[in-house]
Amino acid sequence: MKSNNTNLAIGIIAIIAGILVIVFPNIVAYVIGLVLIAYGVLNFL
Repeated sequence: MKSNNTNLAIGIIAIIAGILVIVFPNIVAYVIGLVLIAYGVLNFL
């Protein structure tokens, strides 16, 4: 079972990775970026 700190770190990394992917976009990368951001945000809920 993952600790809260691990989930927090994964969430932050997912959000940062998602933003970076959207900054350098193509259609596939844009969709992946949105999924990463959504996953990161859901980790905080």
